Amino acid sequence: MAVGMLRDDLLSLPGVESADLDGDELAPNGVRVRLAPGTDVGAVGEEVRRVLALHGLRSEVGVESMVGEDTAATVSTPAAAIDGPPLALQSIRVEESRDGVVVEATAGDRTSEVRAAGRSDPALDQAVVGAVAAVAGARSVPLIRSVDVRDLGEARVVTVMIDEGGDRLVGSAVFDGGRAYAVGRAVWAALSSR
Repeated sequence: MAVGMLRDDLLSLPGVESADLDGDELAPNGVRVRLAPGTDVGAVGEEVRRVLALHGLRSEVGVESMVGEDTAATVSTPAAAIDGPPLALQSIRVEESRDGVVVEATAGDRTSEVRAAGRSDPALDQAVVGAVAAVAGARSVPLIRSVDVRDLGEARVVTVMIDEGGDRLVGSAVFDGGRAYAVGRAVWAALSSR
């Protein structure tokens, strides 16, 4: 886990004024988030839990009131590593046989999901999306809105727009393997943007 990214993700939440990590920077044992006056503590607490889960941490959120010139609150939480959402997409495997095409997405060393696919590029892309969404812990199977492949300078880039539960998400990745892996990484980036 990149601690700077965790802190940045917490600071990007509406109403969060500061975020402090306690303990080891690679595996913090606590997080304190100071909220702006008038912030909905319950809603921010849920968002803090979501961000921690995306970084492979679990938590129980407690709230401390702080009274000064302005009324504010601090959300503090012990944080511990969980066996939950993996931190990065590791591989996409496409297997073709007489029985059809199968896509397997693997994240970390422990999580993988398999989806059946058709033989066309759009069907294969949708199977990649389904497998990646499953290992990323998405709340539903996203639908592809578009897949765009372009040469940008010396790099070939794929950009994917997906619709997940009514939210439109976009992610991009550089081709540094096959098409299925690039699409998978772009989908992972899109899902990580929520």
